[in-house]
Amino acid sequence: MTDPNASLLQEIQEDLNRQRLQAFWTRYGIGLGAVALALVVATAGVSVWHGQKLKNEQRLTTDLLTTAKSESASAASLDALAAFASKPENIASTQAAIALLQAGAMAVEQNDVPKAVRLFDQVAQNPKTDSAFRQLGDLLSVQAQLDWGDAAALSLRLQPLTLEGRPWRFSALEAQGYLALRMGDAERAKQIFRDLSQDARVPSTMGARATDILHGLKGAGG
Repeated sequence: MTDPNASLLQEIQEDLNRQRLQAFWTRYGIGLGAVALALVVATAGVSVWHGQKLKNEQRLTTDLLTTAKSESASAASLDALAAFASKPENIASTQAAIALLQAGAMAVEQNDVPKAVRLFDQVAQNPKTDSAFRQLGDLLSVQAQLDWGDAAALSLRLQPLTLEGRPWRFSALEAQGYLALRMGDAERAKQIFRDLSQDARVPSTMGARATDILHGLKGAGG
């Protein structure tokens, strides 16, 4: 006899597989061209005495756009982005973090999840990278491992990201709900998804997904 909870878990897994990176890029605008353009605009407002920094930021942004000129998720463009980020003169820059995140997304598209995890972890573990990007690296690394990684360890890694005020809090909570289901803790999962479905600050698509999961859990007898 088929376990209804196992069937539900598979449905949730497939839904998250389809949406996890696509939803992030759509919501936060980390399309490479858009981010590079924003960087150009932002650096244009730097005062005159920051002229050298402005020139450096513009150079990095131009280099990043040149490196990422191919829109296809090819192995060559992925490797080029990773190489750009690993240059000693680039490693501490925002552009390097963006390049690694884009390369990680490409690796996911190519079904090379281990490589994606390594790329996201590079962002998460770089102490010179802005904290918001490090936290994003943690989140995307965990999301890439949701289906097969150590659920307890992944949940623990997400914990700091779920604190109030953290930039990726709701996405981290959603991932924790899925991991709770993987660990057989239906009650914790229901509480997480219930909170997400009732919080007005949660993006509408995520809230609707949480509601659907709750209905699924009830239908499965969870």
